[in-house]
Amino acid sequence: MSIKKRMKRLTALFLSTAMAVSMLAGCGSKDEAKKDAGEKTEKQEEGKDSSSGGEVEITFWDKDALETGPQNTTIADAIAEKTGVRLNVINGDAQKFKVLLAGGDLPGIVNSNYGDLGVDAQALLQSGQLLALDDLIEEHAPNIKEKFADAIEYSKEFLSNDGKLYYLPVQINKATDTKVVDRSGANLALYTRYDLYKEIGSPEIKSTDDYLEALKAMQDAEPETENGNKTYAISGWSDWGLWMWTIPYQAMSGVTNWSYGMCYDMVNKEPLATYYSEPFWNCMEFYNKAYNMGILDPEIFTQKYDNYMDKLKNGQTFVTYANWLYNTANDAYAAAGTPEKGFEIVPTGLDYMYGAYEGDKPFGWAQDYPLALTKNCEDPVKAIEMIDYLFSEEGARLLNSGVEGVHWEVVDGVPQMTKEYRDGVAANATYAQSEGFAYTKLSGLSSSQILSDGYPASLLKAAEEVKKSTTKIDEIFIADSGVADAKYPGQVIESKIASGEYKLSTEVDLTPNLIKEPSDETKNLSAQVDEYVKVGVADVIMSDPKDFDAKKDAFIQSVEDKGYADVVKEMEGIWSEAQKTAKEFADK
Repeated sequence: MSIKKRMKRLTALFLSTAMAVSMLAGCGSKDEAKKDAGEKTEKQEEGKDSSSGGEVEITFWDKDALETGPQNTTIADAIAEKTGVRLNVINGDAQKFKVLLAGGDLPGIVNSNYGDLGVDAQALLQSGQLLALDDLIEEHAPNIKEKFADAIEYSKEFLSNDGKLYYLPVQINKATDTKVVDRSGANLALYTRYDLYKEIGSPEIKSTDDYLEALKAMQDAEPETENGNKTYAISGWSDWGLWMWTIPYQAMSGVTNWSYGMCYDMVNKEPLATYYSEPFWNCMEFYNKAYNMGILDPEIFTQKYDNYMDKLKNGQTFVTYANWLYNTANDAYAAAGTPEKGFEIVPTGLDYMYGAYEGDKPFGWAQDYPLALTKNCEDPVKAIEMIDYLFSEEGARLLNSGVEGVHWEVVDGVPQMTKEYRDGVAANATYAQSEGFAYTKLSGLSSSQILSDGYPASLLKAAEEVKKSTTKIDEIFIADSGVADAKYPGQVIESKIASGEYKLSTEVDLTPNLIKEPSDETKNLSAQVDEYVKVGVADVIMSDPKDFDAKKDAFIQSVEDKGYADVVKEMEGIWSEAQKTAKEFADK
């Protein structure tokens, strides 16, 4: 496209956006006057009168829904039948949300998430467009009032500017004796081609150096695929920012990425400056050794995620990093007629199993995706009554498992997904969305929450259901493990966590949920640091081993030249303040 044409398109876009903001602002002002006068707004007048017994359409911001507008999915129908509310989905990108916000034309129900909306929970609250929920819950939401008292107290304390309740945290989990364990055994890990590991004799691994030697032997055993493509034990992608260098390896060290150049030690409950930290530099040294051993795909620094996925499914790499990648790869091998091939968790010299299962989460996702009603809500009473139902066990099962008799059923006393559901998913990648498995951010309970019937809200996570997804390589792994009662690989990992071979921390720590946004100056400095790091890691990883320490020193000096020390200072101060606040709240 020529520069002149591109400029014309941009000019048209700017003009249309400005007109939209102007029109929305005018509409918002008119509605605001009606609110002040105690009259129904235009949006509320458009909804059907709940006193007539008919359905009320309530708008809901939902980026997960397959289609916008009034929802006619099977699950939406069930919600409407139970509550009299027909969800009417509005979605889009952060720019669209900001236009709606500026014009006072937000949908009736929203979940606050900065990544989706471009506006954080406090900024959305300070816009003055949210409804206080205290009286609504007192009069119309007995389930929320009785069973979500801790979450309500948290929200009033930390997600309010006047002590009233504006946000309801979602995805709350209360731990039980039954653990809902991930199919693979972790959310993030260094999953390894188990058939090749067995082929080289299942060598004992006590350190990451041992693991690298095992990977080298695996690559030597299978230097190319049947189609003649070159294999590398380790590959990856470059288009997720710093994900490859700050997430998977560190997760197995008990460290999770926080933000703005910081990470969080989940074992010791403390923040770490990522680019000074031992876990980050252990990661850099690991990849540096892999590069010099010839087992690191040099395209890891340039290729896209989709390129990596092709290599993963084509057998060109022997390590992957997340449970969804594990599932995709093992299912691909099974579909190709080689179910005896695939990935499992083997010893790596790292022993933390990130996200193996959930512990207590009394505040759920806390500041992430809390639910709110806006002043545009077509019928706040019906809305809160619906939410009260969806925060119940029955509502959680509906949102996470679908409609009984359609998506799930009880067979011999065991609730399980139906053949209709499994066949639908197998035949159509968007089947679940088209049926309404897209409203889970309305769920007060976690998908992993064990309900009164002894099974999780999401029956897809029940051991009996997960067992149906296992392939031949999973069965081989289970047999080799000696864990006799394991139904799928994750339960092998659970057993090893229980025995102390692997670690997992599930204690509640409120501090990460109370972190405030840093200053704009710190955000800008952090962005500059990250831009350097994207390039700097390649220089470190591809260095000669004898130059590694010098490259490390130069890297640290470069991030400090860009203001990293100042970023760390402010972020540590923010953490300290949040930690103090969390302690005061816990002591109440």
